[in-house]
Amino acid sequence: MATLIVTASLKDGEDEARGRYLQAVTPFLMAAGGQPVKRLRVTNVVSGNADAALALVMDFPDTQTINDAFASPEYKALLPDRDKGFSNMEILVTEDFG
Repeated sequence: MATLIVTASLKDGEDEARGRYLQAVTPFLMAAGGQPVKRLRVTNVVSGNADAALALVMDFPDTQTINDAFASPEYKALLPDRDKGFSNMEILVTEDFG
């Protein structure tokens, strides 16, 4: 199993683009095999310089499934709204290492 972790910082004044992206991306990732674990609002940064406002955690069968989803033409079609609606987005593909 692999876990997708996404943190995002909002871009002021771009609610419309951000809304379109958020409406499309979760169903897209679920159709690609993702199972939502949590959608979170960041309320405090204890350490570091993070300015993230949102976080998403999803489980997938494996890392290749995640990589394929983000490399797909369907996801690439979402990039204009993603780039317009967010000032920063970290998309992390993770695996257990124990």
